[in-house]
Amino acid sequence: MPLAQAISADPLKAQGFRTQRAELPEDLWQPLYDRVNYPAAGTTQLSFFSTPMGQSANLITGVSAAAPKVKDYRDTNMQNANVVPTKLFKFVGISIAFINQVPGDANNAADRDRVRNNAYFKFRIVDKDILYVPLVAIPEVNPITVASTTATDTTIIGCAGGGGQNVPMYRLPIPITLNPYENFSVDIVLSAAVPLTSTNSMDIYTILQGFMRRPT
Repeated sequence: MPLAQAISADPLKAQGFRTQRAELPEDLWQPLYDRVNYPAAGTTQLSFFSTPMGQSANLITGVSAAAPKVKDYRDTNMQNANVVPTKLFKFVGISIAFINQVPGDANNAADRDRVRNNAYFKFRIVDKDILYVPLVAIPEVNPITVASTTATDTTIIGCAGGGGQNVPMYRLPIPITLNPYENFSVDIVLSAAVPLTSTNSMDIYTILQGFMRRPT
């Protein structure tokens, strides 16, 4: 409907002062991301994007073991569980990240390997399976890049910081569109509950790299 008609049919003339204009969208680079905890005893499935901001989840904070924490932008940018009501996303790639409770611990590399080697990644929109792929195929934004043993036989592990649009990702040759109000799910499924080798906790991020379209 033309704006003049909309205003004439609107006694308050509110249509001329809308703050959400879906017919004039803006496109931004903005991944969707979520963080969950991998328990020390292991698990057979991790579900992402199901606990939005403002709700509590067991997560690592600082170098403390996983404990209840209210999720904020450090952990996720999901406002609702498994759905984005007012925005459209065009995903061009997928990344993961491992967050170890104690950076530099000698067991970090083995724990990451055990999880990666025994898991697959599953992405689903509404009732349609979009992607199944072994977890080893999904690049890490913070891979372990340095390992050294000191004179006192202490092994130190270091990982890259990652970041930016040149971050490693599993590139999608055909982008995936997530429309507003479409339910979706992302899971990492393991063939067995793989326990961590140390008593330290580990969190995992899933990052759906892509563009966000929102009303102006």
